[in-house]
Amino acid sequence: MFSRTLSFAFTAAALAGSPAAAQQTPPPNFLVTVRSAQDFDATVATLKQAIEGENLMVVQELDPQQMLRMVGMRIPGMRQIFFFHPRYMKQILETNRNGGIEAPLKVIVMERPDGRVMVRYHDPMHQFAPYDGLEEIATEFRGVIERIVASIRQ
Repeated sequence: MFSRTLSFAFTAAALAGSPAAAQQTPPPNFLVTVRSAQDFDATVATLKQAIEGENLMVVQELDPQQMLRMVGMRIPGMRQIFFFHPRYMKQILETNRNGGIEAPLKVIVMERPDGRVMVRYHDPMHQFAPYDGLEEIATEFRGVIERIVASIRQ
């Protein structure tokens, strides 16, 4: 457990990164970034409400801030929200079991030092592309996650 916590802390630290490092490395083309019109706490709450509004379940919420404090690092607000529904897992497993590794879906909410709040997620079309037969569900996931993230733009 300790090594997983440290591994997660290092991953979160890399995501938080220094402004200089973030400017040197552009995000991959499958990573979608959306600016929230809300503050950090409101963004997290709105996303969770939108997830439930899509008849999905929040299966886990991780707090990288708390984990990084364990190793002496302080960062602005950051949350990872994992969400899914068993009906989708059933569909994935019946179509291509290898795609099960991609569940659940997730978004990460990151507060920048200037107070702006960004939400990032993997485009499901790219995420599920390696798995034959999952094109239709990937398209559905794309629409679902786009609707969820649209809730923070209002």
